[in-house]
Amino acid sequence: MALGHDCGRALLRLLSRGHAVVAELQRCAESLPAGLRDGDVRLLPVLPDFAVFRKEGAIDRVADSAEKIELDEESRELHAACAERIFRILAAIKKYAADVGRFLEDLDAGAFVGHSVESLLRDVHGSQLLPEAVALLGTMLLVLDERIGGACRERALVLFYRCTVGTSSEPEDFAEVCRLFKSTGRPNGELAVRKLGYPESYFARFPLHQEALRLIIGKLQTGDVYEQGRHYPLPEHRSQALAAQAGLLYVVLFFEPRSLEADFVAMREIVDRHFGDSWVVAYALGYTADLLSWWAPYPAARQALQNAITAGTVRQLQEQHLERLAQTRQRLAELLVEGTLTEEFVAGKSSQLLSLLRQANTGIRWLLLQPSTSDPKLQAVCNISSRMKEQLLGTLVDTALLEDKVKGILGPLVANRDASWQQLKDEAAQSMDDLAVFFSGQHALRRNVRNEELEEFFRSLQQRIEELSCGSEEELLALGRKVAQVDKALDEVAHFHEISQQPQILHFLSDARQRLQRMLRTANLNAEVLQTIETVADLSYAWRALGSYKEAMGNLLASSPDSVKGLRALFLKLASILEVPLRRIRQAGNAAHASLVSGYYSASLTEFMRSVLQDIPRLVFRLLGQLSELSAPGLGSRVSFAELQTYAQRTEKPRQERAQITQRIALLMRGIRETDVAVLGVIRVEPREVLLDGLRRELATRIEQLLARLQFPSTSGRQDLELPLQQLAEQSGLLRSSFEHVQDYLGVSAQQLWRREYGRVVRFLMHMELQALLLKRPNPSAAPQHDPTQPIRFPDAGGGSFISRALQKLLELTDPKTTAGGLHQDWRSVSSGQTTLDSLVLESLMEALHPPGVAAISRLLSLRAAGRVRKAVQGCKALMARQGLPQLVAQAREAALARKTEAVRAAANALASEVGPLAHALAGLGQLVLLRRRLAALLRLRCRLGAGLIHESLAVLDGSALAEAEADEEAAEADGQLPSLWDFVGDGRSSPEELQLRFRRKLARTGELSGLAEPCRQLLQSVPEGSAPLGIDALLALALVQHIATAPSVASPSRKAKRSTAWGKTVAPAPSGSLRSGSLRQEAHAGLAAGLAALLQQLPRKVLQGTFELCGCFIQGLCEGQAWSEGALLLQILGNSLELLGFPREHLADFVPQGLLDLWPPE
Repeated sequence: MALGHDCGRALLRLLSRGHAVVAELQRCAESLPAGLRDGDVRLLPVLPDFAVFRKEGAIDRVADSAEKIELDEESRELHAACAERIFRILAAIKKYAADVGRFLEDLDAGAFVGHSVESLLRDVHGSQLLPEAVALLGTMLLVLDERIGGACRERALVLFYRCTVGTSSEPEDFAEVCRLFKSTGRPNGELAVRKLGYPESYFARFPLHQEALRLIIGKLQTGDVYEQGRHYPLPEHRSQALAAQAGLLYVVLFFEPRSLEADFVAMREIVDRHFGDSWVVAYALGYTADLLSWWAPYPAARQALQNAITAGTVRQLQEQHLERLAQTRQRLAELLVEGTLTEEFVAGKSSQLLSLLRQANTGIRWLLLQPSTSDPKLQAVCNISSRMKEQLLGTLVDTALLEDKVKGILGPLVANRDASWQQLKDEAAQSMDDLAVFFSGQHALRRNVRNEELEEFFRSLQQRIEELSCGSEEELLALGRKVAQVDKALDEVAHFHEISQQPQILHFLSDARQRLQRMLRTANLNAEVLQTIETVADLSYAWRALGSYKEAMGNLLASSPDSVKGLRALFLKLASILEVPLRRIRQAGNAAHASLVSGYYSASLTEFMRSVLQDIPRLVFRLLGQLSELSAPGLGSRVSFAELQTYAQRTEKPRQERAQITQRIALLMRGIRETDVAVLGVIRVEPREVLLDGLRRELATRIEQLLARLQFPSTSGRQDLELPLQQLAEQSGLLRSSFEHVQDYLGVSAQQLWRREYGRVVRFLMHMELQALLLKRPNPSAAPQHDPTQPIRFPDAGGGSFISRALQKLLELTDPKTTAGGLHQDWRSVSSGQTTLDSLVLESLMEALHPPGVAAISRLLSLRAAGRVRKAVQGCKALMARQGLPQLVAQAREAALARKTEAVRAAANALASEVGPLAHALAGLGQLVLLRRRLAALLRLRCRLGAGLIHESLAVLDGSALAEAEADEEAAEADGQLPSLWDFVGDGRSSPEELQLRFRRKLARTGELSGLAEPCRQLLQSVPEGSAPLGIDALLALALVQHIATAPSVASPSRKAKRSTAWGKTVAPAPSGSLRSGSLRQEAHAGLAAGLAALLQQLPRKVLQGTFELCGCFIQGLCEGQAWSEGALLLQILGNSLELLGFPREHLADFVPQGLLDLWPPE
């Protein structure tokens, strides 16, 4: 059957699509959300299985409460896309099964003229394609049930139905997909004790033509469909030669379970031929099955296995393979010595090399697969110790290295065989011509040498050599005999007296004979040798089995840095997994399927390679940890010679240890740098990139561990914040300095890598904290900074992250109920006067967390502040909605405008339970804003000192953007014919307005990191003109009135001499160590002032005008009633609010007479 025939093309198209479905199935299984795969207990009420379809109306009652509706929305956000993807894959498997069944029916009905199942199986290609198509369906079903369990499929299908029912996306074949792929009852544990009927009942959902199945099984049972016998000539290698079709046979038999159950003769023949010495079979792309477990429920299959596989035979097989493995390893070590594998050696010893590779690979296959059995008796016999694992891995690496070198030598030789053979023939003929000329007597230097017989003899040999040819099979067979005759003639003539006395002639003859032998070896080279190497070197069966050898690979890398080259050869050997699916896809000519399949397996193989080589960065950082512990005492700027000698002797041992650690790191890096580029499938892997990526991952892990260890005591003292920060700064400083010490050996910029990864970790944790703050379940994979290969834990062992813990500690130290300050001075305790938070503590915070960490705390503060603003606005709306309250507020407004202070006080007291909490909420909001101001100043200072040009550039750019935004409405319309800056930037799909918006958002985020943001003037929540609560200005004024009326005295209780104030009162001086009275008066209510400013910034400007106008009238009334202290306090709060909003204090004159402002000047 030609592959170009309709029948062949149909099979190839089926196989191409099937392999693409398997690749997509595995990709989907690897990205399953944990809640869908394992069944999140919290979301299970809204993720039901098929039981919901059995009760009428149950599907509509899945989300029938407010709590379930919220859970359902979260579940849809997390799982809806994956559920749709699972349905598409299941529908694709259903279609493939239907197409395979239809193809068999058409083949039996004679739809393909000249072809039937029997004729197809008699054909070389057909006997491979037809069993592969059927087995691929079984592979899909087995892989699906293993990777995406029945419960997971049911939950996904129910969710997909709930998301699409009643929409245009609702599929027509949903019910059929549910019937075919409902839960199969596959156990999670031991398969030997699974329920009866699995998996044959599962396979029976996809019925196929029974006669065709029996013919396929018969062909696989008795034939050699892949003609592997020519690559494995020894009888003890028969099971390896038939391994590929044995995997097909294992899968196809589940479609015809009667053979497994009752056909004792056929099963005995199958086991003796295919599974006599190998009971763990690889059936598809690294998936293996233990026949002792899978065939245990079937009498015929079980009896055949029990007769062939016994503890005694298994012990004998293992001893044989281990003995051969030791011999093979010794031989491999000899061949891998530098300089042994030359072109002449490989070309002349190709058969011996093939025999060695064949022996090594068969032993490796048996020792990798068979000990993975689940049978307890055989496990005791086949127990592989860690020492044996290391030896087996060493043999596997050496074998891969030898294969790589032999193919590297033989490949060019085979490709250039004809040209090389012709060149050797010409050189041999030229040698004969030179000898004939020499004995002709016409040579310029030796005219007295003349021998016509020898001249004629060498002329005849020249002619015979020129007549040699290897173009056809007959000529190639005769070539050996002719070359032997010429070689014998040259050997005989060398014994002539006249020739044997001339070393120059003997050297000519020796060279000619060597060229003849090389001609013969070159002629024997063909592509069959390379094909045999590719066949015996196949390692696709170990795709998953090698996962248990990662630890051994890490030990190998640690003990021998040069083993990186061997592991590279091993990964190239593993790339054979791509050949199985891609061979059929290429024959079908489907580029889309080839890209999908090669992309998946190449990425998986590359990731496996990176995970193995990740042990090098881990080892490097372990060594860096040891390096950071080696500290030498400092040396003064001026020392005597004797002190220098003493210092050198005292620090000699640490210096030697430091040198040894540095040398070991350098050797590890050399092994990576000297490794050649590897092409794994369609991905080109650069060793330096692998190293950098590994260092990046490990550095991110170390940074995460450092930040997760930042814990604070439950007490709320200043030292409880400062000491952990100092410890963290010291630890991170040691890690950074040791990393910088070896950066030249690593070939990286330690500072750049540190800052990049530190920023990535902090941004990821900030994203997760934001999700938690918004009461959403954090989904790490949705974070832009998420790296699936190196996930960052959230929450960590301390709960949450270092950002929330540090923020909570800052809030405890600046609680407005117990502290004062934050506006212009440090925070101090009101009761004791001791400093709770000052510049020294904040500098420790910067040294420990660096600018990204401090900016993250500031960002979280802004988010919390936004939440408090929203609650304050909503609270005011709720208050004004109460019955009778709007009238009471309106009366208070009229009283305030009329300067009736007693009436205003009475209204404030009447509303104390409502406006009192509002004042406390404003103080809490102000606490967050003041903390952000101090952190912004800290970031601004650090940016000025560390990156002054960048800071100034950002400041200018920020100012220009602000001026441009303010001038947008006044700007004249631009000439559309003139070029614009926005024509040269952007993606070409966004409008200039969208580009400007994105630019300004990015500039705002950058400004936060450099401290350019002004927290009190930021818009946290936009409240449009019409949506602001009516009467909120009066509520705010009443809250201030209530606060100043109930605020405790901030003066010190000390009984020292008192001094007079500007308004005729006396205030006791502050005791030593406590707040000054002036600063108390200014700072005691800074939180309330900052909260008022932050809230007014979000509201329409008329609210600010109304609030200040009511407060101004109230202050005037207080002054008329001689209530100076209350008036001064309220005036100070209003002045601080205006200052924080960026207005000069003189604006208070719009609301308060200038005389009062002169009476109470600012501190």
